[in-house]
Amino acid sequence: MNAIAQRYTAQEQKVLDAFDRHVAAFTSGNLDAVLNDFGEHSVVVTPDGVFEGRERICALYQNLLAEFGRIDRGDSPGLTFDVLHVRHDTLFIAWHAESKHHVFPFGTDTFICDGDRFQRQSIAFSPPQPKSGATGNITV
Repeated sequence: MNAIAQRYTAQEQKVLDAFDRHVAAFTSGNLDAVLNDFGEHSVVVTPDGVFEGRERICALYQNLLAEFGRIDRGDSPGLTFDVLHVRHDTLFIAWHAESKHHVFPFGTDTFICDGDRFQRQSIAFSPPQPKSGATGNITV
């Protein structure tokens, strides 16, 4: 990862802690823990639309978790973070990933945190490429 070693403010450390918790929940396929990272009025923006509120965010993450499976158990190689930057309440990552069915050459997320929960998240990625022999479409 290309993060520059630096000291973080208390607010930035809280954002990093929330992100670490989110990654752990995602890689373990724990939908409830993923949803605990969002407030009732949180918004996630993707190329497929805007998901507002925990119920809509739940549907989004159900699809993402189905695509990647339990990364920590080897269902898919998962995500590699190429860049991570945090400033004040905002965290930015650039990544590439491999799910059960697709290769994602490039993606980016931005999280805006309020306390220990994400109030906003944006997700964008280059068109996923099917893995050889894989079937299935991704819906985000």
